[in-house]
Amino acid sequence: MGDIRLPEHAVIDTAGLRALGATPHHIHRLLTQQHLYRVDRGIYTTAPPTGNLLLRALSHNRPKLVFSGLTALQIHSDKDITLPVSARVPYGLSARRTAQITIRQSRCLLGRRIDGIFVTTPVAAVADLATTSHEAGELIAFLEQQYAGRHGRESLETHLTRMPQPPAALKALIRAAAIGADSEAERRVFRELKRRGVEVLQNHNIGGYFFDGVLPRSRVIVEIDGYQYHSAENRTTFVRDRWKANYATRHGYRVLRYSGSCVKHHFNDVIEQIIAATTDDPRHLSTESSPVWRWHNTLIRDGPWWEEVAQ
Repeated sequence: MGDIRLPEHAVIDTAGLRALGATPHHIHRLLTQQHLYRVDRGIYTTAPPTGNLLLRALSHNRPKLVFSGLTALQIHSDKDITLPVSARVPYGLSARRTAQITIRQSRCLLGRRIDGIFVTTPVAAVADLATTSHEAGELIAFLEQQYAGRHGRESLETHLTRMPQPPAALKALIRAAAIGADSEAERRVFRELKRRGVEVLQNHNIGGYFFDGVLPRSRVIVEIDGYQYHSAENRTTFVRDRWKANYATRHGYRVLRYSGSCVKHHFNDVIEQIIAATTDDPRHLSTESSPVWRWHNTLIRDGPWWEEVAQ
């Protein structure tokens, strides 16, 4: 191979190889000895073409390529990339397919750069998969993870405004998802409430305070806290949380509070009590027939209870 020194873990084209002094004979030998890997016409990698390296190679001669669908989901989730990868290009550009890539043309292409490649937004990736056989539960979980936290709902709505008319299947997935939740315990509770037809506003601001879940029709607030949250509680958070709940109560809301262990060990009871509150059900619930220390799993069993109080 003479003095040819290939860059490590890189994408390189024929012109770049020639600039290094490689002849067609050199290139053939490098390919044979697996020092070079052909990805596309005139495009090579200097390491096995997988993951981000493969995606960068496929983008090399397609500067307006945006990865979409399952590939975008895998990128956002930091999962292994499977073949063929899915991507979109603007109308008028080549949509030539290969064994490694399937390309569709699109009028509206929006995405962001991640590790040197362009990727559609998470909700656009779900829109591509919503009408396929992809498991709905996985798509819902993906939406919840990508649009978690206080700004999750705002980010989702921003991404939606940049898309064409969302398909009905996507709207159904969004309605079922617990967008804006901070923890898996919150997601479980709010996902189930939505499944039962209860409207839930997550990480919702009332009077400058953010609440985990607000049920606007019944003016019920659901807060789900973990032991880790409370164990780190200082004077500021202690006082803030009291006045936060007081403010909500003073302005016509009822506040229900649960720990992560309540959701883990008494999920159905939690849902039952929330539903009863939303419907003003006067019946005495099973969890209300005796004090909590007589039946709550965390309080009646032996062992390191603090490990399970919340997640």
